[in-house]
Amino acid sequence: MGFRDVVGSFGEVIGGSIAASSWTGRMIFTALQRARTKKEIQGIYNQAYDTNFQNRSVCVLPGVDKKQLLLVTDDPGDNDIYDYQTESSTPAIDYIWGDTDGPESSIVSGGQNGERVRALMPFVHKSQQEDIPVIALHTGNRELESMIDGHSSACELISRGNFYYDIFRGMPVEDMAFLLYETMPEGDGSPAAESLLRSLLEVVLRKQGTVTFQNLAAFPLPNLNDTLDAMRKAGELSSDEYREINRYYMSGSPAIDSVRIFLNKLNRQAEGIYGRPVSNACNIKKMLNCKGAIAIDVGNVNNDLFFSLTINHLMLLRSQGRSFSILLDGIPLSRFPKANDLLREQVYAISHSDFVSSLFGGERRGEEMFSEITGNVSSLVLFRHTSGASCQKWSEHLGKYHKIRIKYNISQISSFVNPGDSRGISVDEADESRIRAETLAKLPGAFACIHKSGGTLLAEV
Repeated sequence: MGFRDVVGSFGEVIGGSIAASSWTGRMIFTALQRARTKKEIQGIYNQAYDTNFQNRSVCVLPGVDKKQLLLVTDDPGDNDIYDYQTESSTPAIDYIWGDTDGPESSIVSGGQNGERVRALMPFVHKSQQEDIPVIALHTGNRELESMIDGHSSACELISRGNFYYDIFRGMPVEDMAFLLYETMPEGDGSPAAESLLRSLLEVVLRKQGTVTFQNLAAFPLPNLNDTLDAMRKAGELSSDEYREINRYYMSGSPAIDSVRIFLNKLNRQAEGIYGRPVSNACNIKKMLNCKGAIAIDVGNVNNDLFFSLTINHLMLLRSQGRSFSILLDGIPLSRFPKANDLLREQVYAISHSDFVSSLFGGERRGEEMFSEITGNVSSLVLFRHTSGASCQKWSEHLGKYHKIRIKYNISQISSFVNPGDSRGISVDEADESRIRAETLAKLPGAFACIHKSGGTLLAEV
């Protein structure tokens, strides 16, 4: 059975329960009062059961200990879920895959790295299948790199031992200067700094033929003016070129110290991730042109300048009309507001051991970011969470359902004077969590709560 058949069968189950009944507690109470046979009573119980499932829309695989997993009582009537009948050997992946050809935005959170990577596979595969380039930013996730390499038509892995991040390849000086200026820490960036960067880039490009983090940081900025004079005397600059570059230098000279400190720090962060550049430099524009995949190691969360530069680079590419899907892995979003800007207007996947915690700690309110990001995703894949606060947050996000409970008993009265039946009927309705926080806290191994618009599947990825 293919993934379309699997998802289709789940839809039929949900559709069947919707068609079966949407009874309310009051309607069921009235029906029980009027029931005359055991068959009628059983039918009313089934209507309540179907209504509960319609509202909850949760399936699990056969053989799963529902009492342990869903924390239900001994009353079978509380098991308002259905077994997910399928012949597939990978039902969870099939359900994550969905029934569309194109990639859909998703969030994968909790559990172990290997399971999260596996859950991201459909996003990468479907992007490449639809000729959509994929750009993944990760914090040293080698399993993710391997998965992307195996599910892409062409791939560049930008990390230590693979391709070096040649960010300035083929980029005009104006864009280089803007990119570096945008990345400077708040308070250091100024028109003077951008002018100085422009003059420095012009000189480095002419003297060395290429621009890297290393040669920018190594250039003696206090001697830039002397270098310009020497280049003019040696005929390396025309009079017009000299006047233009010198004008940039004179405008930017007050920012020499802040620019020098910024370039040194940026270079240290780049070397900490990739080491010194080698011959296998990346070619991101080529990969975008051939609709390939690019995985960029941005190092750990302390490499704030380098990560900001990478985000600015991708936003510059997007402003130039480049389209691609984005995958963010292990990145605390609250620390990098621009990462949220990058997610807009394109399909994305976010993977994090604790997505909820990644939204708190920055300047922007975590609640606001949570609503914005989750409001644009079509699927959630939630593995076990150790944080009670995250479990509760996800449980609230998955919502509540209106549950009907029935208590019914009947006894016969054999009195000669007034024979008949005595009925005890109790029907109540209450809002309950569709997936309890405790359930997310005790999901075993690779078991995941996979939530899509059609319903929720609890299965092993």
